Amino acid sequence: MDKITLSKPTRPEQRREDYPLITGRAHYVDDLRPPEGRPAMLHMAVVRSPYAHARIEHIQLAEAQAMPGIIAAFTGAELVNTMPALDFMPQPDSKKPERRPMALDRVRYVGDPVAVVLAESQYGAIDARDLIDIEYEPLRAVTDPEASLAPDAPLLYEEFASNVAFTRRLGGGDIQAAFSQAEHTLRLRLVNQRLAASPLEPRACLFDFDPSTGQLSAWLSSQAIYRARETLSRFLGLDRSQIRVYNADVGGGFGSKTIFMGEEIIAAALAVKYARPVKWIEDRSENLQAQMHGRGQINYIEAAFQSDGRILGLKVSTIGDLGAFLLGITELIPINTITQLSGPYRIPAIDGEVVGVFTNKSPTTPYRGAGRPEATYILERTLERIARELQLDPVEVRRRNLLLPTDFPYTTVTGLRYDSGNYQPALERALELAGYTKWREQQCQRRQQGSSKLLGIGLSTFNEISGDNAPPPGPLESATVRICRDGSVQVQSGVSHTGQGHFTTFAQIVAERFALPLDKIEVLMNDSALPAFGIGTFGSRTIQTAGVAVFLAAEAAREKALQVAARLLEAAPADLVLEEGQISVRGVPARAVALGELARLVEEQPELIEHESPNPANGTPIEGLAAWHAFQSPGATFSSGTHLALVEVDSETGETHILNYVALDDCGHIINHLLAEGQLHGALAQGIGQALYEEILYDEEGQPLSGTLMDYALPNSEQVPSFIVETIETPSPYNPLGAKGIGESGCIGAPPTIVNAVLDALAPLGITALDMPLKPATVWAAIQAARNGTFSPPDPTPPAIFSRHTP
Repeated sequence: MDKITLSKPTRPEQRREDYPLITGRAHYVDDLRPPEGRPAMLHMAVVRSPYAHARIEHIQLAEAQAMPGIIAAFTGAELVNTMPALDFMPQPDSKKPERRPMALDRVRYVGDPVAVVLAESQYGAIDARDLIDIEYEPLRAVTDPEASLAPDAPLLYEEFASNVAFTRRLGGGDIQAAFSQAEHTLRLRLVNQRLAASPLEPRACLFDFDPSTGQLSAWLSSQAIYRARETLSRFLGLDRSQIRVYNADVGGGFGSKTIFMGEEIIAAALAVKYARPVKWIEDRSENLQAQMHGRGQINYIEAAFQSDGRILGLKVSTIGDLGAFLLGITELIPINTITQLSGPYRIPAIDGEVVGVFTNKSPTTPYRGAGRPEATYILERTLERIARELQLDPVEVRRRNLLLPTDFPYTTVTGLRYDSGNYQPALERALELAGYTKWREQQCQRRQQGSSKLLGIGLSTFNEISGDNAPPPGPLESATVRICRDGSVQVQSGVSHTGQGHFTTFAQIVAERFALPLDKIEVLMNDSALPAFGIGTFGSRTIQTAGVAVFLAAEAAREKALQVAARLLEAAPADLVLEEGQISVRGVPARAVALGELARLVEEQPELIEHESPNPANGTPIEGLAAWHAFQSPGATFSSGTHLALVEVDSETGETHILNYVALDDCGHIINHLLAEGQLHGALAQGIGQALYEEILYDEEGQPLSGTLMDYALPNSEQVPSFIVETIETPSPYNPLGAKGIGESGCIGAPPTIVNAVLDALAPLGITALDMPLKPATVWAAIQAARNGTFSPPDPTPPAIFSRHTP
């Protein structure tokens, strides 16, 4: 085995931001009230369509408007007719349906907003909402993405003549040669079910418009406050300088709070119209029914491989369930799945085709992983089947396909460039950590005993793209670091914090640069008025982008302090030492000046330093002993990992119990091991949830069957095991911290690991394929069918819609 260096926690600082959260002193949006002196707050409630597809014939508001305490009630047409359409990033030649913040003459999914009520109290708004009478003409709905491709399927948009939003073909390598040279081929059909992000706190917003100043203040539960500011500016016709956005404490996002779906825009417009604060808080049923969903793919795979298990080529045909309309990067998620199909392996040829389809469901957008889990699931299920077909150990199949440490930097046939990696040594360490050989011995013994408790071992090896890969002048992250008169250092970051621990991590980065204790570092974020900028906390990008901006700003502020101290102490900057809050001449500790004194001098004598040009984030100069810095990564970084699971399947009930789970992850240089491990634990819980429990379901008429947490099964503490977690560090060359992302690795690695383990347990019965989630009823039914000789895997033939369809 190649030598590998395990990462060791050097200073696992506890999260400094947790005290308010665990003592009940946190301030979520629903805890907030308007500032003193402002009018009393109004509450908004949303009337939603009970039909998946219908024309709006008539809306009767009079009875609701007559209720005491009701300020107003509006139809969607009254509010959004003159507003622009919602943003999305269309693909070449894609259909571009125009979607307003509310439905106008037609609804296209259950939960589509059609009217709103504004009231003096939240309960009054809810009561009035129930009095609004709406006449609909129901239309046929389609919720199955494959059924939406049928010639006679009901159309969501007649002007497009079909439900196909776009088709895209991409890949690389000689796919024909790969299949002509292959000794074996196999086909699979895999489903990545729809999921709800299910943050602890649903969507929430509070807006306040002061007509005397023309200032709109917004308090949000958001992953991207600067993006929110731009959206509000566009829809309300206000200059962005008139909008200040704050992030309250946020109870999770997982991708679902990166953009507005529409309701927040309406609440802001009403705040401007009535010059009073307006609050809207989504309830749990609304969140499950009408918030953006994740995943939603059907994948048809054909693999070409040799007798030793080496993959020669992959053909993947993907149907992306886009939902009722396009929002943000809806279309990019299934495309990204194909782009990332190489994973950590050397695959000479890939031919991918994506068909994105409209269905009468809530739109799909990024959910933790955003294309990476789908790609990994395709790869890892395929490798497992290859091992089964060839009767090889699945570990050996991966060994023969993994990239070597000497292969980096590596460019895949789909055009991704991997910065660094240590895939094979990490696999070997994970096997050692798990005691893989003993697990196999235990499994063999259990099978010889004929036990009804079936043991299975699952494995996945994967990588994870993170960070910016758009070339400059792409989106920037920026930060300001300021030395204060009291000797402390203040960090002003553009990050929209949603609970990941950035207050702690940024303080660590700056404390190390200034040789100060953490309690001397103040971190500010969640305010669009700060001299900083950020495009959002998503995609496991924050430390390697915004964290690097903080690092660079700290370096620049430190250099300024040394330059000023050099003039005062009459010494060269190279001869100065910064420690314990002061700068001294090396070897002459009596010749020293405190950081706070330097800050005072610069404030009183600005000419002591050269100030930067105006900050492009807000047009104001950086004053005082401070530095502003922006960062754009020259390329994406690629984390990686190997996960293994030992499961027990009760053949009498179909229940799956995870007996052991080992995760070895490589996310580059780690700033805080405690926080990295916490990110991994949270993502693993969500990945296990997808594998075994979670699923958004609709009936044939488009009615959601997962409208409450009684129907949408989130794993509880008993269903999530303890994890054996270890990390290695292969630094990225793309940023000075050497950092990569880790926030999504559990969502990426856990689903195929668990599913492979369950299928391994069921292998003696001849069960070769099951779709997630592997609920007890699903597993039990497969076991019964296998025992009766009636088990049959899904038909792996792609539909005729694909250009290379073969019957």
